[in-house]
Amino acid sequence: MKQYSKIQFIFILVFISNLAVAQVGGNQVYQANRNNSRNHPLHYSINNHSISSTDSTLIVGATVLLNKKADYYLFTLSAKANNKTVIQCNKNLNRRIGAFMKDIAKKGINRKNVYVDFVSQIKVYDHKIEGEHIIEFFDGFEIRKNIIIKLKDLNLVDEIIELASKQSFFDIVKLDYHNQEVDKIYDQLFDDAMKIIGKKKAKFLKNSNVSVQEKYRIASVNLAKYLPKNMYNKYDEAFASSTVNTHYSRSYIKKEVRKEKTFYYDGIDNNLLVDKVIDNLSPIVGIQYLMSISVIYRLNK
Repeated sequence: MKQYSKIQFIFILVFISNLAVAQVGGNQVYQANRNNSRNHPLHYSINNHSISSTDSTLIVGATVLLNKKADYYLFTLSAKANNKTVIQCNKNLNRRIGAFMKDIAKKGINRKNVYVDFVSQIKVYDHKIEGEHIIEFFDGFEIRKNIIIKLKDLNLVDEIIELASKQSFFDIVKLDYHNQEVDKIYDQLFDDAMKIIGKKKAKFLKNSNVSVQEKYRIASVNLAKYLPKNMYNKYDEAFASSTVNTHYSRSYIKKEVRKEKTFYYDGIDNNLLVDKVIDNLSPIVGIQYLMSISVIYRLNK
């Protein structure tokens, strides 16, 4: 008890005022950056979402968002090997890559959908300490290659990771999402946006004592694509902390426990006001396409 009397423990419970909100908000309320507005190419044109008019023109804008599941994925993992000579190093790496390729072939992945990309060959140096001297010496070579796999079934990723670990391939580089018929996506968004613009124009005319000419001009058409890799936010693990006051002794060493970070998908639809969201109920993480169109009508005098 005397030992503890020398130390003042000041316990601070953080975010206690937010406990009621956290029941609904989730642990994302702990994220460090609350002003998480993204910069995107439609930042200004998105403001044309509403109707505006002058003495001579009527400007109507519309924005449509599509959540689209990827048609295929490119999964990239890194493989490396170290050895005293380039030949030994390359043979070792190729042997392990070959074994990995045989394993994933059993999962139905065709060889034509796998590409091995040579990345680098570097010299490796190490050092030793002799007395007061640090001596650097050449210690062999390192070769790195990337294995790029085209997938249609995202569920195979877990199995590929396990098979890669058998060959000590632990570096998962990235997973890219792709759609094949982007021109059809463009046409779909364009048609939907123009229908919305027509409805907005009709509502404007119904509530105004003016009329518009039949001819109109499309002032702008913007299409933006948002990939999942750019749409993840993070927050530090939710926890309550305490503070230790060590004014009475400098002999105490503070050991900090690792606080993990959590990442979660936060789609662009959570940050923008749009006229229509297509497939907004699907929980699948995919590619988001956002189209903004602005049309100018000339008023009859």
